[in-house]
This record gives sequence, structure tokens and C-alpha cells, in this order.
Amino acid sequence: MQDKMTSMQYKLMLLHQFLNEITGTANEDDLKRLAESYKNKLSEEPEEDVIYKLWEDAMMLGRELISLKTSGEDAVRSRRLAALTAEERKELAETEKIIDENRFSYHFQPIVNTVDGSIYSYEALMRPVNDMGLTPFHILKYAGLTGRLNDIERATFLNVLNIIDKNEGKFGDRRVFINSIPKTKLESADLISVGELLVKHSDTAVVELTEQDEFSENELNALKERYMNMGIKIAIDDYGTGYSNVANLLRYMPNYVKIDRSLLSDIQNSPKKRHFVREIIGFCHNNGIMALAEGVETTDELRTVILLGADLIQGYYTARPSAEIVDSIPYEIRQEIKFYAQERQDGKDQQIYAADGTEHILLERLVKDGYECILIGTDQTENSEVTIIGSPTLDTDIHIEFAKGFSGRVMLENVHLSNVKNRPCIDLAENSNVTLILKGENKLIKSGIRVPENARLRFEGEGDINIDVDATEYFGIGNDISSMHGELIFDQSGAVNITTNGKMGAAIGSGLGGSTTIRQGKYVIAMNGDTGVGIGSLYADSKLEIDSCDFNADIALAKGVAIGSISSNADIQISRSSAKLYMSGAEMAAIGTIGGESANVYIHDGIVIINIRAPRCTCAGALDESSDIRIENAAFRVTAGGQRSLPFGGFSGNTKVSLTDADTTVKLETHFADIGKYVSADKIKVTDGRTVFTNLGEELLLKD
Repeated sequence: MQDKMTSMQYKLMLLHQFLNEITGTANEDDLKRLAESYKNKLSEEPEEDVIYKLWEDAMMLGRELISLKTSGEDAVRSRRLAALTAEERKELAETEKIIDENRFSYHFQPIVNTVDGSIYSYEALMRPVNDMGLTPFHILKYAGLTGRLNDIERATFLNVLNIIDKNEGKFGDRRVFINSIPKTKLESADLISVGELLVKHSDTAVVELTEQDEFSENELNALKERYMNMGIKIAIDDYGTGYSNVANLLRYMPNYVKIDRSLLSDIQNSPKKRHFVREIIGFCHNNGIMALAEGVETTDELRTVILLGADLIQGYYTARPSAEIVDSIPYEIRQEIKFYAQERQDGKDQQIYAADGTEHILLERLVKDGYECILIGTDQTENSEVTIIGSPTLDTDIHIEFAKGFSGRVMLENVHLSNVKNRPCIDLAENSNVTLILKGENKLIKSGIRVPENARLRFEGEGDINIDVDATEYFGIGNDISSMHGELIFDQSGAVNITTNGKMGAAIGSGLGGSTTIRQGKYVIAMNGDTGVGIGSLYADSKLEIDSCDFNADIALAKGVAIGSISSNADIQISRSSAKLYMSGAEMAAIGTIGGESANVYIHDGIVIINIRAPRCTCAGALDESSDIRIENAAFRVTAGGQRSLPFGGFSGNTKVSLTDADTTVKLETHFADIGKYVSADKIKVTDGRTVFTNLGEELLLKD
């Protein structure tokens, strides 16, 4: 009994599936095929007549549904036919004759290879033979009105396959694309005839489909299986219109994707189109699909799609449809294709990837393709905004270069770059204006960011950037020791971490200085070597504005300055910031200058902590010349040790120090006998606040 109940449940489930599939049948033949597949399963045991009766009821329901569908379609067709003009009725009558008499010829348009311009394949294009000037558009229109699209499908396949059969020598090993009309169904005899010819010419024929979202999974799988069993490749036509999306493309997984003309028209002037087409081509290549650009009509379109990586080209510019099966396209066009292909190959050989003005670039893909340089700005757009996306675990040998005059924004998201020694990881060109938007954790190895004198670089974003440079002469962000740097604006909320190892250079800045403005963010600078500056310049005057930031420096140099200039004047303002400076070497100035004639230092509304050890050093000011130092509403805490170490100013020149509402603690560890004359009331003026000076643990009183 239990077994019978299980069998009954199973057959009820089959009946349920049968009813569901009936709703998708389009005609009586479909219903019969479906019924036969279920009938035997549902009526094996005589005692289960109730199941058979339900099956008969389902068949009746199926016929009613088909009748309703057919009558609905017929009603629509009737209304459309009734609305035809007299001229359209003549065209309809002529169409009927063309179909009945199979008056179709075919032109073959070459599809060319983007490597050398050779013909890869042809598309067979219907040309109705008539005196009324009816086009394929007319034929499909009236065949649709009269329910004869199946006849067009049959004629197309049989006619083209017979042409292939009779002209194998002319086609050679080239393929022929045959257009298939969606949702048409051939009769059994026609299916057999077409199938036999397709199998015979499976190395030549390619069936061209248009994406149809209405295809059920069962229908699509059956279609794909049929062509796969025949060894027939398929192409998706008009990709980029209608139902086109990656998910739908994954359903088909064709051998070819034909990118629609609407995406290629004037593509050289449309960054959005280039971005979309590049993504389509990238998807195709990642999935073993050939990308075909159709409808190419100008040399600019041709060049652009070749540089974007298209495999095949079809269009009036390369070759028009012809009744003759041409063996090659014009020599001049082939040479042009070769030139553009070489241009693309040259970029690949030089490992240079030319980015579009609004492109999203995946570093992983460039690494896979062997690129070493991203060139931004050759295709300048009004609102250039390039996004480069890496991975926290993906280190690359790629660097970035900007074209002369580029102006725009570039987002770096988890980007890890590197370059050969003494060459920047990011190199701005003359007259460029670049905003780097930082996201995630970005890293530059071996070298930093070069900003030439007449360029401008601005940082934004919440991400971090870590720069590790190792060279005899170096810079982290700025320019080399013999040049000025351009305008640097730090407006990011994330961290800038710079580590340097080398003889001489600047972490942020250059040899001859330039404009530097810090408005926010966190900065961690670690330096080792001979001569260097954390933020500022080596040989030129340094004027710096540091606001609303957290600055930390750990500097071990023979001659070094954390903030200011090595050998020229310094004008420094630090406001609403925290600065912690740890320094050791032979000759040091924490905030100011070593060899300059003057240093103006203004610190307010913040905290500065300095720990410095050197035979000759000053915490704030000019080590050997005049200093003007003002500290207001701030905490200033110093520990300085060495043979001749000073908290403020230098050993010669005039030093003026003003402490207003400041919390000042100075701990000196020096055996300099005359230290008292440098820490005196005539040099240091205190207005309110708290002030403590000690040397070797003993308090120093400010005396006149």
C-alpha cells in the first residue's frame, strides 16, 4: 500500500510538471511532443485510471490555451492587416510571392581579423529579388504579419547552406554567419534537412542569434545542445541593446559576441562608450569568446575598437556586402588595420596601457596582460575621472604616468605600484592638474610621486598611501634635489606614510622647494641617510602651512630638518595640529633651518613634542642665524641633548621668542657652558601660560 501511495505521489508530481510545461506550448505539435513524453510515465498501471483521466483533462486544457493564443495572435494580425494602406497591400502581395517562389539572393559581407586585415568570415545577408525595391526589412515585417517567419527561417538556412555546399572552394576555411530568427520553429522534415547540411558544414556555418529574454531555460538549453551536438558555433548579434546584460550573456555563452553599432558610432569621442565596450571585450576574452565590432564606418572608429582589443571587424569602412565572395579587402584598409594593430602591439610591447578619461582599471587584469605602465591623459576629456582598483595582496611592477596638460581626478583603491630605481611610481607631466582620491591601503615601492614645477597635485579621500623609497637621491612626494616641485595640497583624511633610505632628498618637497599646503590628515615620516628634510626643501626658501593634522617624524640623518629648509630660509605655520618629532644626527633643526639666514615659526592651538639629539641642533628656528618664534595657545615640549643643543633659535643672529598662553617644557641635556645666554628673558618673552626650562636636571631661570 505504501509503495502504491509513493507511486501515486510521484505521478501526481509528474502531472503537476506536465501542467506547468503545457502553459509554454505554442502550437499543437509542441503539445503532442510534450504529451508523448509524459503519457507512458503517467499510465503504466491500469488501476490508476484517475491519473489518465486527469492527463486527458490537461490535454484539453492545453488545446484551449493554444487556441486562445492563436486566436489572440490572429486577432492582432487581422487588425494590423486591416490597417494596411493600398501601397502596403501591394508590398504584402509581393512578399508572399517572394516567399512562395523562394526569390532570395544573398550578399556576403566580409568580417576581418584585427591583426592583419585578412578575411576571417562572412555574414550572409538576405536580398529579396523583386522590382518593387522591397528590402529585408519589408520581408520580415510582412512575414511577421502573415505568420510566415518560419518560412523565412527555413529558406535562409537551406539557401545559405546550399550556397556553402556549392562554393566550398571559395569560402575555404572561412566561416559564414547565418542569421536565425528568434522563436521560430521548423517542421520536422525541414529540421532534418537543415540539420544534415549544418552537420556537413559544421566547420563553416555559424548560427547568429539575437538575445531573447523570453527564452525559457529549457528552450535555451535545448537550442544550445542541438547546435553543440552538431559542432556548430553560435554568435550573439546586436549585443549592447535590448536585453543585453552580462547575466543574459552567461546564459548563452556563445563563441562570438557582435557588439552593436549603436555602441560603436562615434566611439572615439565618447568615454562612456569606450568604457562599456572595453568591459564587453574584457569579459569576452576572459571567457574564451571572440569580440566582433559590427557597423564600423570610419577610420576613427576602426582605430578605437582595435586599440580597445576587438578581435574582428565588420562594417562598411572595411568592406560592403557583395554578391561575389571576395577574397580580400582593399590593400589600403588592410595596411591601416595593420598600422593600428601595431600601435596596440607597441603599447603592449612597451608594457604601456593607455587609459581612457573615465575608465575603471583593474590592476589584476593589467598584470595578467604584462603591462608595466598606465598612461593617463592621452585621451583627455572634460571631466576625466579614472579609477584604478588593486588588491591588498597584489603587488605589481606597474607605475603611472600622466600626459602633458592632463586635468582630472584619479581614484586609487588598494593600489600597489613600483618602478625601477630612480624613476617615480607616479609621474605627473608639465601643466598637469591631478587630484588623487585615496581609498583603502595604497602602496608605492622603490620610488614616490614626482610633481614638476608647473604641475599641481591634490590629495583627497579617506584611504592611506604608503611610500617606501630607497635611492641615493630621492623624494617621496615632490621632485628631485635639483628641481622645484609644483603645488602640493594635502586635503585627505587618511594617512600619508613615507619611509626613505638614501644619501639625500625630501620626504615631502624637493631640492629647490615649491608650494606645500597641508590641511588635514595623518603623516608618518621615517628617514635614514645623510642629508634630508621631512617636509620642505633642501636648498631653497621653504614656506609651509600645516593645519589640522597629526604629524610624526622619526629622522636619523647626519644633517636633517623635520619641517623647513636645510640651507635656506624657513617660514612655517603650524596650527590646530599635533607634531611629534624624534631626531638624531650630527646637525639638526626640528622646525626651521640649519644653514638659512632666518626662520619664522608660528605655532598655535596645537601640541608639539620634540626629542632631538645631535652635537649641534635647535628645536625651532635658524641654527646659525636670526629666528622669530611665536607659540600661542599651544603645548611645546622639548627634550634636546648634545654638545651644543638649543631649544630656540641659533648660535648667532637675533632670536626672538614669544610664548603666549603656552605650556612650555624644555629639558636640555647639554654641557654647553653658555647655554644661559641663549635661554634668557631678553630672547624669550612669556605672557601667561606655564614655562619650565631645565638643563641636566637643573632649572634654568629666564634672566635679563
